[in-house]
Amino acid sequence: MCCLVSAIVFVFVLLCVIEDLFPEADASWSGPATQGTILAGRSAAVAASPQQFQKPAVKLSPGSSDGVTHVEPEPQQQKQQQQQQQQQLEQQKQSVAPVAPVWIFCASQWQECLCYGTVRWGTRDTWAEYKAKRDGAANRVVCSISKLPDVAPGDDTKHCECAVQPGSDFHHSLNPALLEGAMARKSKLAASCEIFEAARKDSESAASLWEAVAAFCSDDWATLNADARTGNRAMSLDTMRSLMRAWVDDRFVGNYKRFFKEKGWAERGFVNYYAGAPGGKHVRMTEELINSVHAFSSEPIIVFHFGTFTPKTWSAEKWPQLVLFHAAPIPPHAHRSFNFNKLRAMLLCRVRVGMQLDSDQFVAPGVDAIFGRTAQEITKDYAMPILPVHFLDRTPQDTGAYWARYCPGDVCRWQTTRWGHAHPTWTFWALPWIGRWLRRNFRDEWLPEKKGGEMSALRVTDIPEDEDLLNVGTWEEGGTKQWCKIDLPGPDDFNALLHTDPGAKRCTWSCGNVSPDRRFHPQGAAKVFYTAHHAVDPMATIRWVAQLKSRKNSLPPPIMYRGRFYKTGQEMMAEHPNVKCII
Repeated sequence: MCCLVSAIVFVFVLLCVIEDLFPEADASWSGPATQGTILAGRSAAVAASPQQFQKPAVKLSPGSSDGVTHVEPEPQQQKQQQQQQQQQLEQQKQSVAPVAPVWIFCASQWQECLCYGTVRWGTRDTWAEYKAKRDGAANRVVCSISKLPDVAPGDDTKHCECAVQPGSDFHHSLNPALLEGAMARKSKLAASCEIFEAARKDSESAASLWEAVAAFCSDDWATLNADARTGNRAMSLDTMRSLMRAWVDDRFVGNYKRFFKEKGWAERGFVNYYAGAPGGKHVRMTEELINSVHAFSSEPIIVFHFGTFTPKTWSAEKWPQLVLFHAAPIPPHAHRSFNFNKLRAMLLCRVRVGMQLDSDQFVAPGVDAIFGRTAQEITKDYAMPILPVHFLDRTPQDTGAYWARYCPGDVCRWQTTRWGHAHPTWTFWALPWIGRWLRRNFRDEWLPEKKGGEMSALRVTDIPEDEDLLNVGTWEEGGTKQWCKIDLPGPDDFNALLHTDPGAKRCTWSCGNVSPDRRFHPQGAAKVFYTAHHAVDPMATIRWVAQLKSRKNSLPPPIMYRGRFYKTGQEMMAEHPNVKCII
């Protein structure tokens, strides 16, 4: 009897539960068909998502318009909220227009542009475009009429520009001097007209620098120097101001702080300038120059980058003596040689005693001696850079509008030194000289007639290259000092050093002097094994530096004249008092 009562109670409870779950179904339950619909709905729900029934908030809903009862997932409200949020995100994406790429300068004519985007070649409104690589690889374009169509014949302002996507990794790797406005990066500004002017009373070196750069910076300078009139090739004051700015690369701020003290000056340093695509030959030459300084010097090497971006592999850990600066290239419309950046680097670096090195050079053991000699020779009383003697004796037979001024009638009465090679050394006393001659070129000034008209007038923009300008400036201001050949014509000249036995004082291999000339060095000039020029093969440079390192402590003395090695210039002069070059 108890079992029967229990069964009846169980059935009654079950019916109540079913009625509660399906309140609209009670009037339609009339047979197997209705039961089949319910079962179908129930079994379909279970088969579709069995996990839903493990959640306490599952709700079974009655039949829909198709006559089938469905099981819906939990909180319909939450699902609607998710859908609304998704719609809002889509609307936001649609309302924000895509950021257009920004065109920046990439390379001058005859240089290589490396860009992670589209490259265009041309000038003003005439361009040929070379689309970005679809695989994201670098777009490498040689910007030259020998490789690309001449889209503007006769126009020497042709150049390459690169389309940069704001916010991209490529954008964040760029030379900060190329970026403006929203594209600008917050790198350390180490040189500018404002910085130079504010510091002009700090020291003699700071005063010399401001004297050197005031013409590039100040509205008042032209007013106070009305005799220095400009021509139609002059750069604007705004352009010149922009060329007086330099930023420290973020990776080398620590090195900068070590070598450049609280006033922003380094006592000594090698100074290099370059532009080129990472992985390219010019960059690899620059890297081997940096390696040689780390191998043979205790002084910093200060590299000025005038290109687009530098290799990611460069780091302060790899090169603790490197300080890397970025500065703007000279704009194409200025019609100036890239090599005038050499003089810009000499001004911007704020080094009290400097030696300029081109990328196709490497240094050798003993090179640091040149800093002490430079400080002795370039003083307040001789305030101009000193160039090493060139291996070529250039004459009026060579091209150049300036020869008529210094060698009228092919008689070089106003030429005061043999042609010098553009690898100068300087001290801060020479900065006004450097600034003066760069200013005369950038402002398109004229040198007036002199000596009763024997020295003809000369337009300074007709002096096309840095080396020409350095020589003309030396002659114009009566310079007489010239280094012996501290920048050997080529790496092969080091055979004279490497083939000499330890302790020997006589040369046995390739022992000649630098070629003589009739006026200045009739016996030729001494060779000094401090640097090699024309080191254009990076792999060969690696081998030369390795050989010098292996003989670092057993090399003969670094000065060679007439087949004999000397430790100092004084020792050489004691035996050869008529030598005209100094060391």
